Amino acid sequence: MSGIQYTTFFNEIQDQFFYIIEGYNPYGLGSSNLKIRIIPKVKNQICQLCGYGKTYCHEHKPREIHGGSFNGVPVIYALDQLRHICPICGGTFVDVYDCLRWRHGIVEEAENYITTMLGSMPMTLIAEHLGLSVQTIANRAIDYAREEREIMLGCRYKYLSMDEIYIGYKKDGSHRIYWALNDNSLFWKSNNIMISIGRTKDDVIKNLKMLKHADEVVAVSIDMWEQYKEAICEALPNAIIVIDRFHVVKHVEDAINAARKNADCPKKIKDKMKDDCKLFLKYWQKLTVEELDKLDYYLSWDKKLEETYYLAQEFMDIYNQRDYDQALDSLCRWEGNLFQSNVVEGLKPFYDTLVNWLPYIMNYFLHRITNGRTEGKNNLLRQIDRMGFHYGVDCLQACLYAHDRKQELVKWQRHQHKIELKMNKKNSPSDNCVPIDITQTIAA
Repeated sequence: MSGIQYTTFFNEIQDQFFYIIEGYNPYGLGSSNLKIRIIPKVKNQICQLCGYGKTYCHEHKPREIHGGSFNGVPVIYALDQLRHICPICGGTFVDVYDCLRWRHGIVEEAENYITTMLGSMPMTLIAEHLGLSVQTIANRAIDYAREEREIMLGCRYKYLSMDEIYIGYKKDGSHRIYWALNDNSLFWKSNNIMISIGRTKDDVIKNLKMLKHADEVVAVSIDMWEQYKEAICEALPNAIIVIDRFHVVKHVEDAINAARKNADCPKKIKDKMKDDCKLFLKYWQKLTVEELDKLDYYLSWDKKLEETYYLAQEFMDIYNQRDYDQALDSLCRWEGNLFQSNVVEGLKPFYDTLVNWLPYIMNYFLHRITNGRTEGKNNLLRQIDRMGFHYGVDCLQACLYAHDRKQELVKWQRHQHKIELKMNKKNSPSDNCVPIDITQTIAA
C-alpha cells in the first residue's frame, strides 16, 4: 500500500478516483456482491517519457479488482485501465497508482482478510466471501506459510517441545501423521514453529538443523520415543531432554486401569467401577468428600487394587516436590514401598519404563516444561484439518500460523491482566493497614 500506516483501499482511492456503487446483492441472493465502479479523476496525464503536459487516451481495458468482503459478500472494484499516448513523442504508458498494483487483481485488504480468516473458517467459505477461487486462497496461504516459517526458524528459543499428530488415514490406508515443533519458552503461550511429515530420526534431525540458532536451545520436552531422543542428541547437543510428565503419569494411569479391570469383586461392583473410572485417575487432593467415600468403598473390595492406587498416588506426589533433591528422595522412598508391596508384578512394566528413562524424567525438576500446551495445539490442528477436509501440510501450517498471530495479543493481554491483579492484591490497603487495639476502641 502507498502509506506508511495501513489504511483500507477504499480510503486510499478517495483522492484519485470517483466511485459509483453499481449494485449490491446481499448474502444468499444469487450472485451476492458489492460492485463499485471507480473512475480516475485525471484523464489527461503528463507524458512519463518526454514530460509533455497533455496526453490522450489510446485504449482502455476493463479490469476487476477484488477488494475484500462486506457483510459476507465480495467487494468488486470495476475499473477501466487506460493506456495513454503522447502526441509529441508518440510513446504510450499505462496509469499506475500507489494504491493499486499493476497486474494484481487482489488488494492488500483482501489478502489481509485471507490471512486473518485462515484457521477460523474453511477456505471454500473464504473464497466465497471474496469472490475468488479456492486455489487462489490456497496459493496465498502457501506463500504466507513460507514467509512465516522463515521468520519462525530465524527466532531464538530457550525451550522447545515436539510431538506427533495423528490426523487420519491416507487413500492407501496408511496412517497420516504430522510432526510438530513448538516454542515452549513462555509459560503462558505456545507458538508453532513448523509442521512436517515424518517423525523418524533422520526427518527430525533434518528439521531441527533448519533452526538458525539451534545452539541456544536449553531444553526440549518430548514423549518417550527413542528416535526423538537420538535426534536431539545429534542435532541439539547443548539441549537437555525432558520427558513430558503427562506421558509418565499416563503409564501410571494404565497400571491403575489394569488393576481395576482385574479386581476380585462381583460383576455389579466392577460395572460401577467402570462407570466411575475417572475417580481412580483423579489426583486425590482434588476429590470431594463424596468422591472419597465412593472411592474408599471401591478399594475395600480388592487389596491389590487398593495398593496399586495408593502407590500410583504416591508417585504423582513426586511431581509436587520443589527441587531435584526432594524429588529424588521421594522417588527412592516410593521405590522402597513398591518392592515391599504385593503389586510389584502389576507395576513392573511401568517401573521398567521409569528406570529406562529416569535421567530424562528427572530433568523435569531442572527445567519445568511439559507438552501440555503442545497437546492442546495438536487438538486444534486436528480440528482445522477436519474443517478443511484434510488440508495439505503447507495450508495447514498457514492456518496454524494465522491462529497463533491472532491469539498472541489476546494471550499477552490476559497475561498482563493477571500481573495487574497480583500487583493490586499485593498493594491493597488491607495488607498495609495498622493493627487496631480493640480494647482501647471499646473504652473510648
